[in-house]
Amino acid sequence: MAKSVHSSLHECTALIGISKIMPVSLNSDEPNAPLPQEPLGASSSRPWLIWLVGAAACGALILVVTHLTEEEDFLRLLQQIDLSWLALALLLQSGTYMLQGIVWRVVVSAGGQGLSLGKSFELSLAMLFVDQALPSGGISGVAVVSGALSRLGMPSAVVASAVLVDVALYHLAYATCMALALGVTLYHAYLPGWVDAAMLIFLLVELGVVAFLIYLPSGGVNWVKTRLRRFTKMTRLLQWVEHAPPGSFKNHQVLLLAFTMHALIFVLDAATIWVAARALGVTASLGGVFSSFMVSNLFRTIGIIPGGLGTFETASVMALRSIGMPLSVGLSATLLFRGLSFWLPMIPGLVCSRRLLRKPRE
Repeated sequence: MAKSVHSSLHECTALIGISKIMPVSLNSDEPNAPLPQEPLGASSSRPWLIWLVGAAACGALILVVTHLTEEEDFLRLLQQIDLSWLALALLLQSGTYMLQGIVWRVVVSAGGQGLSLGKSFELSLAMLFVDQALPSGGISGVAVVSGALSRLGMPSAVVASAVLVDVALYHLAYATCMALALGVTLYHAYLPGWVDAAMLIFLLVELGVVAFLIYLPSGGVNWVKTRLRRFTKMTRLLQWVEHAPPGSFKNHQVLLLAFTMHALIFVLDAATIWVAARALGVTASLGGVFSSFMVSNLFRTIGIIPGGLGTFETASVMALRSIGMPLSVGLSATLLFRGLSFWLPMIPGLVCSRRLLRKPRE
């Protein structure tokens, strides 16, 4: 199985490349031409070394926490897991992929294109897998989705608009949820001041990203685009979304629905951790768990390890400890959440990504 997954990852990396998904340039005379991009797999020469570092960080965290607590605590937690609550956690995670799929359906329907619910769910799983296997700030997943939509025959302007709206509303929802979490942490003084400051800075950066993406199609930020082209990943993103029509953000109903779906995804993720703790017999503060999740997600986002492996777990355990959750429960709840949200979807995500990236038959 390991050899199969390894070879499939290399296949996906190659397929994401320009020669497999998209042509080198966009011909303005071909309205259905897919969006341009460069190979994304070449940016990381030693991806498995990064995965090894993340796994080592997780292992070190588990060793430290088990050393600080009694082994009987973990055995007791394992024995008292309520499977009904665990099933609810799995249902909540499934809901996150459905919501992301709804976003894709809504944004492409604004361009007069149709997308089935099953295909949208498949896009969500594939996007998650590629983002986790090929970390690039979310650009790898966007490449897969844009390539898949182009293969379905959607015009490049519709694909670019869908990608632009999805990315912008995701960052807006991220900023909104971070602001709510910051308010909770400040009110209850859960976290150290430097963490609150990091949350505030990240919030402002996210709002800046949203403003940039909104004004990008209208050409109002050309001076910024010129400077950003020095960064390879930003160049790829700009190449995709510059073909979006200026009216991409004029449909307020689509924007509101996409924003709501993305915000609910954050809520369902945080609720999964709360339910995981409940399955272990601990009832925690909803607001505290939500703020802890957003802090953990912050460190996952700014980390260089795929999926925040190691950094997310450490930040989550420490943040949950700050709201009064025992270390053993915090670690167990975090590992349950990561198992449901990170590891469990990897195999179906691999299958979906291979299906979407497979060359169409002659």
